[in-house]
Amino acid sequence: MSSYEDRAARGRAYSPSLWARDFEATLARQAERGACLRACHPPRRLAYGARALEGLNLFLPEKQGPWPLMVFLHGGYWQQLDAMATDFMAAPWLSRGWAFASLDYPLAPEVNIETMVAACQQGVRHLQREASALGLNGRICLGGHSAGAQLVIMSCLGDGRLTEVDALWLISGIYDLRPLAGTYIDEPLQLDGAQAERLSPLCHDLHGLPPLTLVHGEFDPPRFRSQGETLYEHALATGVAAELCLLPNCDHFDILERLEALPF
Repeated sequence: MSSYEDRAARGRAYSPSLWARDFEATLARQAERGACLRACHPPRRLAYGARALEGLNLFLPEKQGPWPLMVFLHGGYWQQLDAMATDFMAAPWLSRGWAFASLDYPLAPEVNIETMVAACQQGVRHLQREASALGLNGRICLGGHSAGAQLVIMSCLGDGRLTEVDALWLISGIYDLRPLAGTYIDEPLQLDGAQAERLSPLCHDLHGLPPLTLVHGEFDPPRFRSQGETLYEHALATGVAAELCLLPNCDHFDILERLEALPF
């Protein structure tokens, strides 16, 4: 196999849209659900940094607080979508008495993934500092989908890691970026070998992470499921509490509509 064929094969293997049933219809449905929720339950828009995408949509329950908080990061391979893509997910959390924040972060090619990780840390720390003023009780969980899952776990690793986080929800995530190097996915990212390794949770010591819930869909790309299984085994081997869930009959995109069955 030539190097071009190898890159093309890796690109196909890591392209969730090629494995999904109708991802465009799914994204459109989720966007409509988010718009309906914002219309009847408007979120607070909070800035945590100076860039246009350094902000978040904070949904607060109607019942009296203080409330626990789920912060969720959208996917889009670090180069697409925004916080409104996951606003629809706030509904079940609100119904159970949780606040929900859809977090924006700057995208490639304007910034690199290290800058995105730092932005996510900045956004979460802003919420932690302002918890009392926002009616939050200090309990916080972080979740992310696809590339957002990588940003969530990387935000909790290394010297500048987030602390006082109760749990991580990692949905259909990618945890080893090295196979992406040289593919079409990498064009706006421009990862070199050292960067890809630094940004791969599977290349890190996982000691000190909060409990992990790793979730994949039956029709996620096999490489995504395999990376999630490896991260699960790595976490258990280092003493990190972890749960691995495979949801039947859903793909990389509609899985976000199937998470209500998981325990909060």
